[in-house]
Amino acid sequence: MAGKQKIPSPILGAAMSLIDEAGGGLVTHDSRFRHSFETPVDRVRPDPGQPRKVMAEAEVAALAATMAEQGQLQPVLVRRDPEHRGHFILVAGERRWRAAKRNGWESILAIEHTGDHEVAALIENLQRVDLTPVEEARGLQRLIKGKGLTQTRTAEILGKSTAEVSATLRILTLPDEVLDGVLTSELQVPRNALVELARIDDQELRGQLIELARQGGLTVRAVRVAKEMQANPVQPDKNKHKPVGANPPRRLDTPLRLAALDRIVADLQACREMGRLIGPDERPRLEALRREIDALLGGIVRQRP
Repeated sequence: MAGKQKIPSPILGAAMSLIDEAGGGLVTHDSRFRHSFETPVDRVRPDPGQPRKVMAEAEVAALAATMAEQGQLQPVLVRRDPEHRGHFILVAGERRWRAAKRNGWESILAIEHTGDHEVAALIENLQRVDLTPVEEARGLQRLIKGKGLTQTRTAEILGKSTAEVSATLRILTLPDEVLDGVLTSELQVPRNALVELARIDDQELRGQLIELARQGGLTVRAVRVAKEMQANPVQPDKNKHKPVGANPPRRLDTPLRLAALDRIVADLQACREMGRLIGPDERPRLEALRREIDALLGGIVRQRP
């Protein structure tokens, strides 16, 4: 007598079906992605080599409030602490970690990073946090020296041009007092202005511009004008006693080359921002220019109907 055919259990069939559906979402051992896990907050410590040295408490407080309301939306990146088993060192996300501590959380969501943590930390900071130019320059310098990289290779890793990396590193040639002032926000100087300042070799001129930076008036234009004035000092006007109207008159239909005035206006504005004093040979020429402009504008006004 043939054996009786077994009927599959409907419960077992349903369970197998659910397993098949969920199988695509299970974490496999050979996954290319690292997955998040919870770790106690007190088992995580900041990286002493963190590129960013200044972290505003107001930023941390604002983030803590957001995390308290919305939760931790992005894990921190950590690496294993070689000195303490079961502990971790932050690679990226120190503000999130500080915010979690501020909220009194016992654990935090993290992802373990097993690659080059210095490269990862610098890239994450450059992409997500507004580093000061000095922090960025010091981070690049540490990356290049620590990993033996060239500026070209560093630029490739960070997605920047070699010229941009070179210009940023040049900032570190400035005096420590300037670097510290930028680092603590005592000196509010744009990155490009710092680069232009670092390109000045004349110590006297550099000192004058640093003083201008302390007054909050250092701009890229101011630095470039100062360099140009140093390279092309004002020569005494051989015709300074010559009457203004001594030149031959131009035809009435000759167009004014007003485009040339744009450069003059820009130079005058930069000199004013720098607090530069007008020299004795420059004043009569500027006064003559002002008289001619006033006279011309007055004539135009009278011609209006």
